Amino acid sequence: MHRIFRHGGPNPGADLSRVAELGQRVDLPPSYAQFLTYCDGWVGFDGETDMFAIAELLGGPATEQAWVVLEAYDEGSGWQFQLSRDRYLVIGAAESSLSVVLIDITAAPRVCWVTQGGVEEFPTLDAFIRAATEYHLETLAALRADPWLGIRG
Repeated sequence: MHRIFRHGGPNPGADLSRVAELGQRVDLPPSYAQFLTYCDGWVGFDGETDMFAIAELLGGPATEQAWVVLEAYDEGSGWQFQLSRDRYLVIGAAESSLSVVLIDITAAPRVCWVTQGGVEEFPTLDAFIRAATEYHLETLAALRADPWLGIRG
């Protein structure tokens, strides 16, 4: 059954050997490696976008599907965003909408969030998580204030 919103909370952290296994394939930014030891994936991180577990990052189908979507998106923009597999690691994506999270593995840890609205860049993983959390808290407050949808009390 498809639901509009997905939720689950963070998975338990990955074992250091699993993080090291991923690190053998990709030069992981230290902040992202640390994040994985705290949280090895998060279903419905923002209500629809899943942050991928290491098993998915090591070649799962959702990662490949995200790249197909990203490459079509970038091609449609005239390759304006230069989203290449050599530069970025897909670390999260939504099942049924354009929402893909990438981390730059060639430069300082920079996170890009690709949505219908464009590509938003964040200087760090922490900045991305804070921005996503703030956005959803603002959305929740607006829904609660709506007289048709809000909670009275």
